[in-house]
Amino acid sequence: MFYPLSVFIGLRYTKSKRNNQFVSFVSLFSTGGIILGVLALITVLSVMNGFEGELKQRILGAIPHAKLSNQVQTIDNWQQRIDAIPSDPLVTAIEPMITTEAILQSSSNLQGVLIEGIYPEKYKSNTVKDSIYIGVLDDLEAGAYRIIIGSQLASQLNVMVGDKVRVISTRGARYTPIGQVPSQRNFTITGIFDVGSDVDSHLILMNIEDAARLIRIQTDQVSDLRFYFTDPFAVESWQYPPLEADEVMLDWRSTHGELFAAVKMEKNMIWLLLCLIIAVAAFNILSSSVMVVTDKSAEVAILKTLGIQAHTINFIFIIQGAFSGIIGALLGTGLGLLLSTYINEVMSFLGLHLLSNASGGARLLPVVHEPMQIVLIMFGAMLLSLLATLYPAYRAGRVSPVEALRYE
Repeated sequence: MFYPLSVFIGLRYTKSKRNNQFVSFVSLFSTGGIILGVLALITVLSVMNGFEGELKQRILGAIPHAKLSNQVQTIDNWQQRIDAIPSDPLVTAIEPMITTEAILQSSSNLQGVLIEGIYPEKYKSNTVKDSIYIGVLDDLEAGAYRIIIGSQLASQLNVMVGDKVRVISTRGARYTPIGQVPSQRNFTITGIFDVGSDVDSHLILMNIEDAARLIRIQTDQVSDLRFYFTDPFAVESWQYPPLEADEVMLDWRSTHGELFAAVKMEKNMIWLLLCLIIAVAAFNILSSSVMVVTDKSAEVAILKTLGIQAHTINFIFIIQGAFSGIIGALLGTGLGLLLSTYINEVMSFLGLHLLSNASGGARLLPVVHEPMQIVLIMFGAMLLSLLATLYPAYRAGRVSPVEALRYE
């Protein structure tokens, strides 16, 4: 097969390094460093992507992505208010809801909770809806005074389906001759959900009309309108609809923004630390290329006396030096994808179990491959290896035939 002269000689030099054991060792070490760095970067970031996706599903899937309310937390004519909001391709649904804090009391304990009064047929949180393993949303009939609670909350209160609990809310409290008395009513537990996040320990669902009667507002009023997006992170680029004088708009960043900012910072730090492995391997490529240029200075001088131009010499050593980085990046990418895909099987074979579920069993590590991220890692490693060859190639092009052959 025909090769350009620079490619032909450069590939020959990659094989000739075997004659110099030390140069060959440094070259293999640098290739191994590229492989290890790319493999570790792809594997760790794929697992981090999986954890971030689980957080997004378990936490942001169970709460509203944005919430419109007002100072008195009472919205009249909510259907007309929804119709007045301009349609937006990022918004998948707008849901009316009553939200208030309360205390849930059982016969053995009590716990602070967040009440969500919902229309069962309009409830948009699929994460909570799909996590109900006892009961269904349709059990929340108006006037039946039933609730669905999280599994952790049920454990804390030592209750189960069919038990009655007392819901106590300071909103809707009455003034009596003996002082202010909170609004309270007995409810029956009709269902339990398990999202797998802190939502399980404080959230309860009830029919919106029952919630309205509990806090003593009209049954056709709501406390807020909730917005759901195609992607929760789309809220960063979302333009708020026009708000009335007493209205306010809040999104999930006000309550969980710090958590996801910490996850993002952790990913960036891991990215930086593992990139240093690739950078060290690139410096080894630079060192081995400099040694090859010194070892081949006499041959370079002969090539120059035969009329080979300096830029051709440069390309010879760029190809020779970058060969290790390109092979390392390709092998590291392939091995990284293989390891990250079967990481749970590998860990099971080694007897390692980093995660456990509530019942004590082993949980699988979540893995999500982002194609653009993998391509960026692979070509970034190749580019870094290529840059490491520029100085040795420049030195090779500056070799003087007279000086190099003086003592030959």
